[in-house]
Amino acid sequence: MAKLSTRSYAVLGLLAIRDWTTYELARQMKRGVGDIWSASRSMVFEEPKQLLALGLARATTEQTGQRTRTRYGITPEGRAELRGWLAEPGAPPAMQFEGL
Repeated sequence: MAKLSTRSYAVLGLLAIRDWTTYELARQMKRGVGDIWSASRSMVFEEPKQLLALGLARATTEQTGQRTRTRYGITPEGRAELRGWLAEPGAPPAMQFEGL
């Protein structure tokens, strides 16, 4: 399996809570870590599709008026991957500052 990014695990963590649309995921990421993490909105929109391709997420479609939207959830394989990542020791803090 491809190595997942921290963003991948953040999205898996949200999917472990409940199913989300990409719009809801992006809003939740901004609300939760938006001030300290610079993940662009477009990256958050693409992440569930990548997790789906890896079998770590599942997708269902629903009708909202005339629009169809996709809601993503976590698979058992995704939960196992997230559980394994959470069991690993964390990396020390890193500071990024363009002036340096």
